[in-house]
Amino acid sequence: MKKHILGGCLAASLLLLCGCGSGTINQTVYVQSVGDILGYDTTASQFSGVVESSKAQKIEKDDDKTIDEVKVQQGDSVKKGQVLFSYNKDSLQISVDSAKLEIESIQNKITSYQQQITQLKKDKKSAGKSEQLSYNLQIQEAQLNLTSEQYNLKKKQKELEDLQKDLQNADVVAEADGVVQSISTGKSSDGNDTFMTILQTGAYKIKGKVSELEVGDLEKGAEVTIHSRIDESKTWAGTISQVDTEGAVSESDDSSMGNDQNADNTASKYTFYVVPNTQDDMMIGQHVYITLGSQETDKGIWLNADYVVKDGDDTYVWLANNEGKLEKHHVTIGRHNEETNTYEITDGLTLRDYLAFPTDTCKEGEKTTVSNAGDSGESEDSSADTSEDMGSAAMPAEEGAS
Repeated sequence: MKKHILGGCLAASLLLLCGCGSGTINQTVYVQSVGDILGYDTTASQFSGVVESSKAQKIEKDDDKTIDEVKVQQGDSVKKGQVLFSYNKDSLQISVDSAKLEIESIQNKITSYQQQITQLKKDKKSAGKSEQLSYNLQIQEAQLNLTSEQYNLKKKQKELEDLQKDLQNADVVAEADGVVQSISTGKSSDGNDTFMTILQTGAYKIKGKVSELEVGDLEKGAEVTIHSRIDESKTWAGTISQVDTEGAVSESDDSSMGNDQNADNTASKYTFYVVPNTQDDMMIGQHVYITLGSQETDKGIWLNADYVVKDGDDTYVWLANNEGKLEKHHVTIGRHNEETNTYEITDGLTLRDYLAFPTDTCKEGEKTTVSNAGDSGESEDSSADTSEDMGSAAMPAEEGAS
């Protein structure tokens, strides 16, 4: 979206519109959202979402083995190669030793049949014609027995190989860094034999939900902006990868993503997925908001210098607090763009905060009211709603609200 920087003429106009008044405590001060000041579309629809892993390690339990110890719990973070659980090594070692004994027994039988065949062939040479048939039958029988035992030997050796591998891999490890999503406590009624699921970190997707009233606004490939619910200044750019209109979201799935302020509670909701362009500081299970369109998240907040007040070592802006009252709010500034006369705000401000244009008469505690971008300045004398709910338009409160 195009970012608009307030020039001198506009700043002068806002001074008249949003100035802090004559200095009396009952004076109403007009405020405007940072997003509106910068020219962002802060009225865009927002959707609830939750960060999920796009890859998972699903581990099935071997019912022929006994689990000795589960070394992790649901919700634990694990590293690649970390032991998740172990099968009982004593029982595996007994199986290995038993297979070795069986192999030794088979090898002895093979040796015995080989010696028997050699002796029968030797005796046959010196036997009379009437005994030749008997020797032939005995040799054939011995050879059949030898072939059978040689087959048993190969089969048992393969079995021993597998048992030794099982013993060597008795410790089941994580294939990648991740989070333990689930550990089964018994046989699933739906036939799912997965014993443990590890969600891989570093490979994320966002699962969002949208009302049937707005699902038509979403399309695969559309750019979106992802907002952290905890830190509103933290955003990511992303792209819609899928819109699932085949089935409505169940109540359990719906509740897992929190309350969607834009969705009609009586309307069906559907799932859509977003792939973030970058995944820094994301974590599995994190709840976010999703808005359509790019908001140039990589460029940060560059606020007109006229809004920034420097008082000694302190740097602040005049901000409408959660009670709709004016206060000095500390911000951290970075670079200064002389061409546009703007400061980079590195901390202390979000697009959803509401600011008043500073004048010498600004006083803390004065009541504020929202001035929408492009209005005539005629606005209800009411307190600004500085709710943390991103995406919901600021609505005037009742007269005198604190």
